[in-house]
Amino acid sequence: MARALRKHRMLVVNPIISAKFNEFDRAFFNRNASPLFQIDVKSLKYGPASIESAYDETLASPFVVQEVVQAEKNDFEAVIINCFMDPGIEASKEISRIHVVGAGESSINLALLAGDKFSIIDVGPSRYVSYSPTRLVVKHGVQSRFVSVRGVGIRVLDLDKDLERTFKAACREGEKAAREDGADVIVLGCTGLAGLAHRIQDELKLPVIDPAIAALRAAETLILARLIPDKVAYPRPPRKSLKLPF
Repeated sequence: MARALRKHRMLVVNPIISAKFNEFDRAFFNRNASPLFQIDVKSLKYGPASIESAYDETLASPFVVQEVVQAEKNDFEAVIINCFMDPGIEASKEISRIHVVGAGESSINLALLAGDKFSIIDVGPSRYVSYSPTRLVVKHGVQSRFVSVRGVGIRVLDLDKDLERTFKAACREGEKAAREDGADVIVLGCTGLAGLAHRIQDELKLPVIDPAIAALRAAETLILARLIPDKVAYPRPPRKSLKLPF
């Protein structure tokens, strides 16, 4: 009788306090994962209800790091931070000996392979389309390939209340990005839009990147390529006294 292959275990961290998305995300990631991978999903015990600002990122980051540390202890091989803003990613990479992958960084890098010029379709009204997507572009040094960021006018926690409205808004802004800004690749700027990329792509006739899938494929590739986590760019912090609430 053939022995079952051992699956690589990855943890998806939803960096918000609500667990309402966990079951959907667990099913979504496992459905899309390669056969050699098994995905679990956790949300935070403490932090914000959603991430739409630098303030939200800062509140979530220490608790994301906490989950990464625990994931390593529990023998996960990689952690996906399931938010386009990648909260706590640098600290997590420093403190961890396993791969930590962000949805934002993965999407942006995949966009460079999919086409020449990309636009990010963010969430929220225009005043909530903050510096964060552009900051990620600058961080990764790809400003010459980035043409715009546009908002769909729907807050994160409202995205799933009317998926047809969310789909139409993303298509509308994606079409503008292509026609007015010259984008030939569309990056969805929120993991709350997971599962809509193929429908939007069929509508726009352009490559549309799902940030959750981009992060999943990046994590799988790092593991299957047997690459070790980068401890040159992200050296382990020096030991010192700490006083933490957890």
